[in-house]
Amino acid sequence: MANFTQLHLGNKSQETSHKDQKQKELSRQKVLFGSGLLAVTVLSGVFLVITNGCSKGPAKIAGQNSANQNASNQPPSAILPTPVVTPAVETPAEKPARKHVVQKKAPSATFSDPINGVSFHYPKSYVLKRGREASLDLAGLGPLQMDFVQPGGMTVAAIELPRNSYPGTDFNAAFFSVSVNPELSASQCEQFSFPLNLHPENEPGSPAKATIGGTEFNMVEDSGATDKKEPLMKYYHRFENGTCYEFTMGLGTIAVDGVQPVNREQVFRKLEQVLATVKLQPGEVPQVAKGTSHPMVEGSKQ
Repeated sequence: MANFTQLHLGNKSQETSHKDQKQKELSRQKVLFGSGLLAVTVLSGVFLVITNGCSKGPAKIAGQNSANQNASNQPPSAILPTPVVTPAVETPAEKPARKHVVQKKAPSATFSDPINGVSFHYPKSYVLKRGREASLDLAGLGPLQMDFVQPGGMTVAAIELPRNSYPGTDFNAAFFSVSVNPELSASQCEQFSFPLNLHPENEPGSPAKATIGGTEFNMVEDSGATDKKEPLMKYYHRFENGTCYEFTMGLGTIAVDGVQPVNREQVFRKLEQVLATVKLQPGEVPQVAKGTSHPMVEGSKQ
């Protein structure tokens, strides 16, 4: 009986020790499981920290890019530039550009006498006189004196410069006239009745050759009774189509103390411009029409 009791006690002690071992093993497993769980938790936290850091970097860059893009998309008026102060620099004054002045030609009129075969152009501001009107009183200088060597000449027309053509000078009048003489030969047309020259080869009043407007003329100058060498009258002769044509240029001045003398060369140059427009052609047979008593004049009052 005692033995059975001991055995039973022995078995009971063995079962108790075995149970303690199981509890210890279970406690150790719990510790290991808790340590593993803690390690996993720590590793997860580290991973989350790293992941959040990486995600914040691109997001921050994307945010900066988005902000820059929004700033660039704003209208220019919203972006205020920083004012830049530059020192004032003095620039030299530019010279005004020269304006090209176009000189307009004065309106002109045309005189045409088909019977005597002569025509010319003249400024409309000049005064036109025809036939007998021109020979009676020309530019206030009295009747026109022709310079043919033989009678038979007649005045066709004349023009006068305006009296105010040269203000502030001793200019009084100037004219240009046309006369014809169908009775003269070509050799006689080369001669002039005045100024008289006993020795043409020595005196300056002998006929000279002058070309104006492409046409050659025989020409003499007359200074009148004055001692000045500058002429007051010029006569041009041209023989064409069986007729002797005479073109006269005259200048009248007044003697006033303290008044500047007019440039005679300039006045005669204007008259020569009219002579340069002269056209000569064969005359037509006169046809008397009703109410027609003088040659046709274009651009002038009838």
